[in-house]
Amino acid sequence: MEEYKKLIEQFIYSNDEILAAYYGGSIARNDSDNYSDIDLRLVVNKQTYKDKLLCKFIDLFENKLFIEDKANNFSVFHLNDLFKIDVFVFYKDELTPNIWLNNIDIIKDKDNFLSQIKNQSDKTVTISPGRISYIRNKYLAYLIETYKREKRKEFHYVNYSINMMANIICYLWYLDIDDEPNSVGDWSKYQGTRSKLNPYRLDILDEILTKDYFDQRMTLNKEFMCVLENIDKNHKIYKSQESRELINSITNKFHDK
Repeated sequence: MEEYKKLIEQFIYSNDEILAAYYGGSIARNDSDNYSDIDLRLVVNKQTYKDKLLCKFIDLFENKLFIEDKANNFSVFHLNDLFKIDVFVFYKDELTPNIWLNNIDIIKDKDNFLSQIKNQSDKTVTISPGRISYIRNKYLAYLIETYKREKRKEFHYVNYSINMMANIICYLWYLDIDDEPNSVGDWSKYQGTRSKLNPYRLDILDEILTKDYFDQRMTLNKEFMCVLENIDKNHKIYKSQESRELINSITNKFHDK
């Protein structure tokens, strides 16, 4: 990683089109390992064509294995040592303070633009009734799918829906400990040595994999209600009772069929 960072930073410092740059992800958190990616963000002046700059950046790496994705403003590509680089390009007015920018590793910062944004970025996790309702409804939708798809014998779809239910519970667990979760569906750092979940919750994730669909649903629904009750108590959201009634309504309808 250090060799790649040196190559990247030489490119950044020698290019006047790049006004600012920073690392996110594990580099910014200082918990990278041999399997970490480089998450790089570049801020360019208004005269710069983002796609042309991206092409120049990608061409730095002679050992490209393949480009996974490329658009006008971002690219994800893999090197032949299986290292992955994820790069986004922004104009200054496209960056505003947010919780993800409070812990960035700044490489270049003309006019202290990034430093100001970093200082203005609130570290407080927002837990609102609207946010909880949104994620709760996602969970209920996947719960319904597990029943429908099992009836149709679409078992890969059932497994996918169970996986998403477990992911949403991780999302709520992180909110419960006042830590910003990943976007829904992203499993990064929920398990393994970098997880912030306690051993009890990590064991639940492991045990779910060994259960049948009935027991998976029972376990997930139980933990779903438990974490909602914690959030009710600690943040005065009051969504657990309504959620319990909805889960009971869904499960009863399918059990009656």
